[in-house]
Amino acid sequence: MNINEIRDALRSVDGVSKQPFAILQSIARVVSNPILESAANELVLRALEHRKYFGDLESLLDALARSVGLFPYVDSEALSFRDSIAYEYHRPLNMADDFVFHREQAEVYRRLLDGDNVILSAPTSFGKSRIIDALIATEKFGNIAIIVPTLALIDETRRRLSQFSRRFKIVTHLSQKPDKKNIFIFTAERAVAYDTFPAIEFFVIDEFYKLSGMSDEETRTVALNQAFYRLKKLGGQFYLLGPNIQRIPDGIEKAYRCYFYPTRFATVVSEQIPVRGKGTDLDRLVQLCKHLHEPTLIFCRSPARVNEVAHALIGGRVGINSDRLKPASQWTSRNYHPDWVFGRALVRGIGMHHGKLPRALAQYVVRKFNELELPFLVCTSTLIEGVNTKAKNVVIFDNKIAREQLDFFTFNNIKGRSGRMFEHFVGHVYLFHEPPEEELPFVDIPVFTQDIDTPNSLLMQIDIDDLAPSSRERMRKYEVQEILPLSVMRANTSIDPDAQIRLARALLIEPEKWSSVLDWNHVPTKEQLRIACDLIWSYLVQAARSKGGVYSARQLAFKIWQMRLVPNPAERVRKELVPGRFSAKSPDEAVERVLEFERTWASFELPRYIMALSRIQQAVLEPLGLRFGDFSYFASQVECHFKNPVAAALDEYGIPLQLGEKLTQMIGETENLDTALARIRKIRINALKLEEFEYELLSDALEFLP
Repeated sequence: MNINEIRDALRSVDGVSKQPFAILQSIARVVSNPILESAANELVLRALEHRKYFGDLESLLDALARSVGLFPYVDSEALSFRDSIAYEYHRPLNMADDFVFHREQAEVYRRLLDGDNVILSAPTSFGKSRIIDALIATEKFGNIAIIVPTLALIDETRRRLSQFSRRFKIVTHLSQKPDKKNIFIFTAERAVAYDTFPAIEFFVIDEFYKLSGMSDEETRTVALNQAFYRLKKLGGQFYLLGPNIQRIPDGIEKAYRCYFYPTRFATVVSEQIPVRGKGTDLDRLVQLCKHLHEPTLIFCRSPARVNEVAHALIGGRVGINSDRLKPASQWTSRNYHPDWVFGRALVRGIGMHHGKLPRALAQYVVRKFNELELPFLVCTSTLIEGVNTKAKNVVIFDNKIAREQLDFFTFNNIKGRSGRMFEHFVGHVYLFHEPPEEELPFVDIPVFTQDIDTPNSLLMQIDIDDLAPSSRERMRKYEVQEILPLSVMRANTSIDPDAQIRLARALLIEPEKWSSVLDWNHVPTKEQLRIACDLIWSYLVQAARSKGGVYSARQLAFKIWQMRLVPNPAERVRKELVPGRFSAKSPDEAVERVLEFERTWASFELPRYIMALSRIQQAVLEPLGLRFGDFSYFASQVECHFKNPVAAALDEYGIPLQLGEKLTQMIGETENLDTALARIRKIRINALKLEEFEYELLSDALEFLP
């Protein structure tokens, strides 16, 4: 049998049952040929999908799995003495008895254990995170930092590492103080802002490819490079991990004394299946989903497209009626809008996931999908940023992200979500479009390369001794200018220093005027807020058309003022639907306008811009003996959506803001998040007057609290 014939035989139970020995014999021939290593790995995985149908020949299958290095899939009780020795060699220190690495995991683990810095590029489902867990278990490192790309991944990582909470304090929020031994789980922005790091002995950057690429995500890219630079300067050994990278900058391995380990070693197989037939794409999608009976991800280009697909699936009677999810559906209806498609989809067994959703709800649908209570999860690219799912099927419905064509790198990341180690050996990828042309992805690391495209806002954060000669020359103009101190521009991380100087220069033209309108310290008047937003929008935001659903400074000020006066999201959703020129066209649009503003502006963008304005106006006005403001209190209020800061922080623990407010009323005033968490752990849930869905969320959160 040739390779294609073996594949065909392994596609069905009948094919395996008719000729099990011939199949294993043919796979053995492939395994023995070193040139066919990738094909051998694939064929063994396909055979493992049908393990039980090989009957008495399972021991031969285990031998083949051992030969290609797939030790986690081997029955350790059936191994020969020689294979048992190899099996034990792949077992990491201080982990559970059933924890064993595959061949290439073990190689990376031992390099890290020997003190090497490692940059790992490996497919999804390689088990990159399991290496982190094993290294923590050795207790070789006292202080560890793990940088993840999203706040949602902070919670997922914290839950996974809660097994170590008796030995380490797990720190995820800026208000938390370190202990003797700590695991810091931060986004890049938090790693930059955290001011009480001890000496970090080991750090991880997940999805390290995000170090590259200066486009719409420049702010986050700068922050990630700055976080990498800062942690490297603290002296820690590092482990950078990500998928499908072929090249990194020349010279980085020597300069950073690191090892680049690119591998295509797979623990699952992804089989691509084109979707053809009559009717529109939505018609064909509905028909396809009616025949899919295992966990299925459906990738869409945008949140609006997610809504469209969810409506089509509901209308096509796809999914199952789920009484267990009714409490969640009813809760979202009451707290946002009765006709929001999110709640309607839940009761049909259809989850939705995109960047506008409240974090607690996004985490909830992923959890229910992994628990097999949601057969379908309709999502955007936010789900491919390291969030673990147990999908047998992935449907790539669109070939774009927003308006940009899907590139080969992102396509591979989405495709890699099909199948899951220990869950599905063979995943199915259904394609509605031709896959993009293959290309070799290159990840730049601007903090190292410092080429012409490296932003000045990043170069400003680098010590002079670490700047390239050309970068030093670029920084010289900021050193000699006397309009704004370097310390202020550095404090305003990720904001273009030239934009900051332009703002300072504008304030210097009429300093007395600006002193009179910027002299506020608590909550601004409506006019003071409008002026502040106008300065921020004109000088710092520099948006070409819109940003996060906001089109002007006036609109930004209006929405913040409205949020302060109407903190209830459901009420703001209703206001978006009031008939008028700019009213939302549907409940879905109204809800997502409110959520997008909260996620983009209130939680992230505006607080950092307000603090930048606060520092700049003080630096300009104070030396002139003029009165100036302090906007830090208002910035913190905006970031918490004008709610209790603890309630806002609990959203990252899977507790939505509405439930968080109830809990903070019960536990009383607390000085910090650690105290609040300690009090919440002591709560007797049964004594609380909560909705059924809130009981479920709180019970789940308590299970993983440190």
